[in-house]
Amino acid sequence: MDPALDLDLVRTFLTVLEARGFKPAAQRLNKTPAAISMQIKRLETILGQRVLERSNQGISLTQAGEVLREKGQQLMSLNYELLGDMQGSDLKGRLSFGSPADYTPTVLKKVIPIFRKDFPGASPSIALEPSRILRPRIHSGALDMAIVAREPDQDEGYALWSEMVAWFGNSVSKDGTPRIGLLSTDCVLRDHTLSNLAGLRGGHVVTLESATVAALRDAVEARFCQALLPISVASGLERSTAMAGCKSLSITFALIAGAKFEEATIKRVVAKFTGAPDL
Repeated sequence: MDPALDLDLVRTFLTVLEARGFKPAAQRLNKTPAAISMQIKRLETILGQRVLERSNQGISLTQAGEVLREKGQQLMSLNYELLGDMQGSDLKGRLSFGSPADYTPTVLKKVIPIFRKDFPGASPSIALEPSRILRPRIHSGALDMAIVAREPDQDEGYALWSEMVAWFGNSVSKDGTPRIGLLSTDCVLRDHTLSNLAGLRGGHVVTLESATVAALRDAVEARFCQALLPISVASGLERSTAMAGCKSLSITFALIAGAKFEEATIKRVVAKFTGAPDL
């Protein structure tokens, strides 16, 4: 009898690629790096070919690995689609979904894999706009669902996760005045930034206004400015010393939905978002 592929091994392989390494893949899958390595070896034994090359510079795909990536993604997609058909997925058909543009890297990393795995019958179209624009679009029926950044001291929708934010970078002008970057969009993160700056002694100079958090991060990494950033996108950046006295802040993301969805359906969707791993 021909051997059958274990989909768990395929999932591990794809996770290693997406996470760009064994250690981050192990964290995503709640396993040890040794267990991940053993699964890849088992997969290569079944296939009779190496799929990954390991070196001090990281991992790279072999020719067989390229084929496995393409076919493996198809296998996992069919797997999730079949499970959705058998279990009765809550969301099916076209779904207009909103996501806050200011936090695109953070949110899409969570949202897209969840749609692929838990709602394979849904065909989402995603609108990337500031939370304060997404809200009225939900109320008007232009969008079905959206993730928004909650306003301070508000409890709208269904809480999904909280994101810590902090000041990063130490760029200063010749006279020592902090060079500041901030979002140009009307949003909670911009409000927090301006509030912090209002209490900053010694002044500051705004040297960058950006429509996206990703561009802010790049500017901080290039030592062009300091900025208030979500910690999840600030890996590798140095903390700001000028803004070290600012109190810790967090932004809560919540799911809001249009009137056509029953509360029970929304709660099941929320359970998927809050209980699913980041893969």
